[in-house]
Order: sequence, then structure tokens, then C-alpha cells
Amino acid sequence: MADYPYLASNKNVLAVFEKIRTAGKPPKFTNEFIRQMGFTSTNDRAYSPLLKKLGFITDDGTPTQYYDQLRDESTAKKVLADRLKVLYSELFNINTAMQDAPDSEVKGAISRVTGKDEDNVSRIFLTFKALCGIADFKENSHSKAARPQHTIDAEPVIELPKENGNGNVNGSISDVPSFHYNIQIHLPATTDVSVYNAIFKSIRENFK
Repeated sequence: MADYPYLASNKNVLAVFEKIRTAGKPPKFTNEFIRQMGFTSTNDRAYSPLLKKLGFITDDGTPTQYYDQLRDESTAKKVLADRLKVLYSELFNINTAMQDAPDSEVKGAISRVTGKDEDNVSRIFLTFKALCGIADFKENSHSKAARPQHTIDAEPVIELPKENGNGNVNGSISDVPSFHYNIQIHLPATTDVSVYNAIFKSIRENFK
């Protein structure tokens, strides 16, 4: 059966993970390092085994590549969500959005996959919810959002000889048709109108 970790107290979850991001990377993540970060309660020592379970440090406390991502503000919340899905894989197999499931559903799932008694299920549940509360489960949230593009797409236009007022065609049949191409412009996403004005002014000056 699954064996999930839990913290005796979850009040410092956000503070500990924020401190990990701002503190220097230690050679080994130890209880002494936790104390140096300002968390001196004996309850805070439980963060070492928790981080091991999540894959942020090895069994001897050495930070892993995931620890580096946890220290990067742009990837911290996403990598935490990814590691939670791995650690609690049995729960997410039951419900892929278990982080948003009703409390009763989460507790029921924990009970089934761990076989723990009610007290232990409650402790595991509280730690799970605390961790999910500071993680970002939205897909692709760690990558930069794609810039919206304003494009004008058109096929080449062939201009044929025009009829004059007498119904005759101006120009001979051998006249070569002229081709007109529309230029596709990718405009940057901005609310500054002066940016667009500068772009179109440059186009007018260079394509006369």
C-alpha cells in the first residue's frame, strides 16, 4: 500500500518553500540547514523526509535537479505540482484533479490506498492539501505564454486587363498580368499605440 508522509504541523509549509527559493543552495539539506533558515521547531525537522519523498533531495540530503527548479521562481510552483503527482500517483490515478476534489473524496481515496486509520488519514490529508495549495497544476504554466499575433493572410492577387467603356479589353492578350502580394505582419502584443504607429510609419517609408 502507499506510504505518504505528513507533517506534524503544516503552518510553515508556504514559508519553508519560499525560504528554500531565496536561501542559498546547501551541499546537503539537513536539520541544521532548516534551523539556519529560521525554522527551529522540532516539527520542522519533518521537512527533510518530506523533500526526500518528493525527490527534491536524495537520501543523504543532496539537492537534486528538482531542487534547482524549486529555487527558480518561474518554475517552483509547477515543479512542486509535478512532484506531487509522482508522490501521490495513486490518488491522481483515481482523480486527475485530486487537488481540487472535495475533502471527503480526498480522505476516502487516501484511506483506500494507504489502509491507514482515521487519525493518520487526516494528517496525510492536511499535508497533501497544504502542499497542493502552494503548487500550480495548470498545464504549461511554467512556460511563457504565447504572444498573440495579429496577422493578415492573403493569396497573391492576379490583376487582369480591364475592359474600357466600349467593351474592349485594354492591353493585348500577351500583356503579362501583374502580381500583388500582401505582406504578413506580426504585431507585438501591446497597448501602446505609438508602437504600432512607428511600425506602420517605417513600412510606408521603406515600401513606397
